[in-house]
Amino acid sequence: MKKNSSLIKIMYLLILFFFSNSYAQIDEVVKIYKSDFEQIDLDNSYDLIKKNQSFAISSYTALKIASFLSYQQDYKTAFKFIRLADIDAFLEEDKPFYLYIYGTILKNLQDSKYLDIFKQLAQNYCHSYYGYKTYLEIYPYLSEKEKYSALETCLKNRHYEKVKNLLFTLKDENAVNYYLLNISQNKEFYFNQISKDSEFYLKALSKMSHLNPIYEQEYLSALLLKDDVKTFLNFLKNKALKAFYKGDYNSFQKYYEMFYSFNDKEDSDLEWLKFLYYYKSKDLDLAKTKLLSYGKFSNDPFQIEYWNKLIESKNINEIDIKDSYKVSEITPYLSLIVYKTSKSITIKKESPCPNKYGEVAEILNKLKSIDYKLAWAEGVYQVKKGKCGEVYSALPEAGVRCFSQLHECSYVKPFGSVEPKEFENIIYAIMKQESFFNPYAISWSNAVGLTQFIPKTGYYAAKQIGLNDFDMVDLYKPDNAILFAKWYLQKLLNMFSGNLVYVFASYNSGEGAVKRFLDKNNIKDEAEFIEFYPYQETRDYVKKVLRNYAIYKYKE
Repeated sequence: MKKNSSLIKIMYLLILFFFSNSYAQIDEVVKIYKSDFEQIDLDNSYDLIKKNQSFAISSYTALKIASFLSYQQDYKTAFKFIRLADIDAFLEEDKPFYLYIYGTILKNLQDSKYLDIFKQLAQNYCHSYYGYKTYLEIYPYLSEKEKYSALETCLKNRHYEKVKNLLFTLKDENAVNYYLLNISQNKEFYFNQISKDSEFYLKALSKMSHLNPIYEQEYLSALLLKDDVKTFLNFLKNKALKAFYKGDYNSFQKYYEMFYSFNDKEDSDLEWLKFLYYYKSKDLDLAKTKLLSYGKFSNDPFQIEYWNKLIESKNINEIDIKDSYKVSEITPYLSLIVYKTSKSITIKKESPCPNKYGEVAEILNKLKSIDYKLAWAEGVYQVKKGKCGEVYSALPEAGVRCFSQLHECSYVKPFGSVEPKEFENIIYAIMKQESFFNPYAISWSNAVGLTQFIPKTGYYAAKQIGLNDFDMVDLYKPDNAILFAKWYLQKLLNMFSGNLVYVFASYNSGEGAVKRFLDKNNIKDEAEFIEFYPYQETRDYVKKVLRNYAIYKYKE
C-alpha cells in the first residue's frame, strides 16, 4: 500500500513539474510578445517559440518578430520566424497582416511562392487594408477570374468604394459595367452597356429582373432557354415570398401558381405562406385544411397546435405540454407557449458537458489574467486542434464552438451573473444569437462585440450612459458590451410594456420598424407578429432568441 502511495506521489510530482515547466515557457513567450523589439533575444525566442508551436501565442509572437525583422529588411531571419506561425492560430481579422508579412518576406527573398500568398490575400481579404493594398500591387499578375473573385469579396462586405476604385484593373468593359450596376443608383444605364453575348449579361439581368417586369420576363425566358429549372423555380419562389411580406397578395398568388405550373412537388415555405394567406383572408376552413396539410413539413409540433387554437379562437393555455423536456426538444413555439402562459417546464440533462483540466486549460487561465484577447485567440485555436474539454472548462465562450448552436452545452453563461437578475437570461439569450459569445465579432454592418452594437447606436448609448471618450473598440470588452445591452433593453422593455417578442424583434431590426408594423397591422397575438413581420432575418431571429431565453430560464 505504501509502495502504491509513493508511486502516486511521484506521478503527481512529475505531472506538476511538466505543467509548471509548460507554464513557465508560455510565460516567457508572452513576455517576448509584450516586449519592445530591441529587448528581444532572437536565438532564445526562436527556440522557445519552436518548442511551443502548438499554442496560438507562439504564432502571434513569431509574426510580431518577423514583421519587425521584415521592416529592418532582415528577410532571411524574418523567414525563420514566419515559418513557425500557423495561419489557423490567428483570429480572422489578423490573417491579412500575417499573409502580407509572409508574402513580403518571400518576395524579397525572390521566392516565387510569394505570389500565391499575395493572390490569396487579394482575393479573400480585398476589403481589408492589406488585401486592398496587395491587390493594387499585384493586379497585373492576376487573371480576370481572380480579379472578379476579389471584387466579389469587396461587394459581399459592402466595401463599395473599393469596388469602384479597382474597376480600372479590369479588361472587360462588360465586367466594369456589371460592377457599376451593383453599386450605383442608375442601374439601367449600366445594364444597357452590357453586351447580350457577355458572360455578365444573365447575372446583370437577374439584378434588373427585380426592378422591371419586362426584365423579369426576359430573365425567366432566358433561364428556360438554358433549361435551368432550379434557378427558375427559386426565382419564382423568392418573388412569391417578397410579394407576400409586402402585403401584395395578388402578386403572391400569381407567383405561387406559376411555381406550381412548373413543379409538382410541394414547397414547405410556399405552403406555409398559403396557410397564412388563408388565415389573413379569414378563410378559416381553408386555413385549417392547409395547416393540417402543412403538418408533414413542420419540425415544431407546437406550431400546428398553436395556430389551430388561433383559428378556433381558443386559449393557448389549452395546449398540453409535458413537465420536462430535453434541450433538443425545446422548439420556438413551445418557448412561446411557456412565455405567454403561466406554465413552466424543467429541462432534462441529456449528457454531461466536457470538464477536463490539463496543460491547455491552465495556460488559458493564465492568459486570461494577462491579456484576454490572447486567451480568446488561444481558445479558438485549441478548439480547432480538438482540445474541446480543456477549452470548455477554462474558456467556455470559446469552448462552445465544439458544439452546434442547438446543443445543450452551448447554453453557457461565461461572463458571470448580470444585475439586475431579470436581465440575465434575456441578455444571454440575445448574446448567444448575436455573436455566439465572440467578444470580437464584427458583422457586415460594422456591429461589434458580444451584443453587436452598430456605431450610431453605440455612440448614442455611450452618451446616455455617461461614458466619456467612448470609442467603438470599447465594446470588445465584455463588461461594456453587457452594460450597453442592458441600457438598450431597458429602453425597449419600457417602450413595449415588457413584451419580449417585440423587444427581441426591435433588437434585430430596430424599434422604429417594429412600431410601424404594429401601427399598420391589427396584431392579436405574438405568433401573428412573428410570422407576418416583413423581414425574414428578424422572423428567424425572434424564434431563435425565444428558444434561447426559455432554455436559459428553465435550465437553472
